[in-house]
Amino acid sequence: TLFGDIRISRRLYKDSKGGSRFLLDEAMGLRKRSQASPKVEELATFLATRLPFGKCEQLLRALLPDGLSHTTIHRLVGRTVDPYIQEEEREVAELLEDGVLPESENKAVPYLMIEADGTYVALQREEKRSTEVKVGIAYEGWQAQGKGRYRLKEKTCYAGIMDGGRFWDGMTLALSKKYDLSKVGRIVVGSDGAHWAKKGAEVFGGLYQLDRFDLLRAIYEGAGSDMAGEVYRACTAGDPDRADDILRQAEEKAEAGQAARIRQLRGYLSSNTAGLRDYRLVTGYRDGLRGLGTIESNVDKLVANRMKKRGMAWTIMGAD
Repeated sequence: TLFGDIRISRRLYKDSKGGSRFLLDEAMGLRKRSQASPKVEELATFLATRLPFGKCEQLLRALLPDGLSHTTIHRLVGRTVDPYIQEEEREVAELLEDGVLPESENKAVPYLMIEADGTYVALQREEKRSTEVKVGIAYEGWQAQGKGRYRLKEKTCYAGIMDGGRFWDGMTLALSKKYDLSKVGRIVVGSDGAHWAKKGAEVFGGLYQLDRFDLLRAIYEGAGSDMAGEVYRACTAGDPDRADDILRQAEEKAEAGQAARIRQLRGYLSSNTAGLRDYRLVTGYRDGLRGLGTIESNVDKLVANRMKKRGMAWTIMGAD
């Protein structure tokens, strides 16, 4: 407990249906076979989402009279999370197979922005050496937080280790708990062009938008700084033919290495033609509408800061 270890003595009861119950555990809110009180479980789980398990152990030994070992923390987190994963699988199956909608706030909004991307984490004790964690965020727009600073409005996050189809099933479930998707005015789906991520626009019947950071990076790497501005403006204006003409002419004059990079860029733009035009040219420029492109930082905050950058490796189940 928060006040140190407490040894309890309790009776095992049989209920009217023949089931076994510890009434004292129920009164105290203890889960079966748990070594920690609900508050300690909550604290350990909260810390484990932000710090490695070893660091969590050090911190809890400083905070609690008797502390918790990192193996106990790891076990507590797994037992806390497993029921949620199982419940989600059940809800996804009900939604897809039987059309059962989850309980929802039934919000109706004029715009819903969705962005998706992935990042690879190292694995241990698995056949593969790494796996992709897919991350999605959805938000209703932007709120000003001072001069030149904005915050995403009503952000919803979803992440997991799964294929693209299952990811969008889970994202649909998460958003259905918050919105009446039939009453959302416009849905805009942004990604870096990955095939699984682009599928979101089809799933939600939304506009696809290629992430502007990835678009600019691809143009600079392929065409160089001299042409980058002109090509970018043609792309975002919804004129891919003009962008391709500029690149084709440059490719004809370039040396072999540069020509190959330009040719690769032309292929990238061609495969993402539907997402080049700025969505505001379709929906109309309005106050408060900004360009998409926050998924990179969200992947960093939601996954990479905790699961990468420290030389750590995971099992697939542990990472999920």
